[in-house]
Amino acid sequence: MKAPAVLTATGMRIAARGEFPAMTIDLGVDAGELHLLHSRHKERSTLIADSLLGLDQAGAGSVRFLDKAWRALTAREGFSLRRGVGRIRGSGNWMETRTVMENLLLPARHHTTLPEHLLLADASALALQFGLPGLPTGLPDDCAAADLERAACVRAFFGRPTLVILEHPMQFQDTSLLTPLMNAIQQVRRRGGAVIWFTEHMETVTDPSIPADGRHRLVGERLLAASPR
Repeated sequence: MKAPAVLTATGMRIAARGEFPAMTIDLGVDAGELHLLHSRHKERSTLIADSLLGLDQAGAGSVRFLDKAWRALTAREGFSLRRGVGRIRGSGNWMETRTVMENLLLPARHHTTLPEHLLLADASALALQFGLPGLPTGLPDDCAAADLERAACVRAFFGRPTLVILEHPMQFQDTSLLTPLMNAIQQVRRRGGAVIWFTEHMETVTDPSIPADGRHRLVGERLLAASPR
């Protein structure tokens, strides 16, 4: 029996917001897939990601995660289901009064019974993979922007998520981040998870060296297919 799609959006309607027109999104993401999505505006990417995760259900259409419709779930059920999602937001990734390490570990502490020393060991190993010397212990305002970008990647991939949504993870165009990012993406795909990667760089969406299963570009109100170079 085929595993259910990780995420399916059918006629997902997002209302107009400020400068952004209304959108209708159709998107199917199966287990093991990577989808690249070109979006020039981080704010618009966040609107789409929120709707895909059932956080904004004001519009029409249907969104199902692991074959469960967000609309059919209670708030508690939706919260529990979203623990299988890792995410980098376009902005607002950090609680400013907590250290980056506390920010990073807080979701995992809430959703697992693993002892603290194992959480720290796993998170530290992932931080090393992303080129950090360890888990950043300072407050977000005290950390370099490039280090925060890498720490956000660590948090998104930590805890073996089923779905990872990346909203502009390489906005500083740190090319050395691409290799560890792709390694982490491939690890998610090998265990049957899926990744949606929003980027403002069309050259990333069309890059034939990135083994994507879907390439998309946001044009006006619609999500259209994009072809590799």
